[in-house]
Amino acid sequence: MTNQKINIVWFKRDLRFTDHEPLFEAQKTGLPILLLYCFETSMMAHPDADVRHWRFVNESLLEMNGRLKALDAQLFIFHDEVLTVLLEISKNYSIQNIFSHQEVGNRLSFDRDIAVAEFCKKENITWREYQLNGVIRKLKSRKTWEPRWEKYMAEYPKLVPEENWNILKLDEKLYIKLKGNPLDSEITTRNKNFQE
Repeated sequence: MTNQKINIVWFKRDLRFTDHEPLFEAQKTGLPILLLYCFETSMMAHPDADVRHWRFVNESLLEMNGRLKALDAQLFIFHDEVLTVLLEISKNYSIQNIFSHQEVGNRLSFDRDIAVAEFCKKENITWREYQLNGVIRKLKSRKTWEPRWEKYMAEYPKLVPEENWNILKLDEKLYIKLKGNPLDSEITTRNKNFQE
């Protein structure tokens, strides 16, 4: 492991730079930020997944990386389980914080997040999760939900200026080793019958 301290912004269902609280907060720390997304094979094989979804995700990531070119930066895309990727990155960099939105998904994503939380605890990494929508995790009663939702919706958007970013360029050899197999052509090929 190198001594280089880094933060990670883990993109999940939140494929945008504008009004992105985890990215907004990560930029405040001053540490280099590794932007990453994982096409997790377990999620992709789950019955509630469809190739149309993954095609849209892929197109979104390509658009985001196109915007980063002007900054000589990159959002690193992996085709593997996030825990595997984080473990290997932690062997090469000193991860201080992981910033992400809370995911409200299925049991598979819930169990995955429990495993990531355990990994972070073991590795002394702070995982900072931010609310993405009106769902409030671990709410004991719905009685307080409406005022909390209204407060959350009234907050000023976390607008991320797209200049002077301190984005980490992952070591190329490490990225080649970790990025995984190419995505299926059905995902990477544009289908004119669906929204781009």
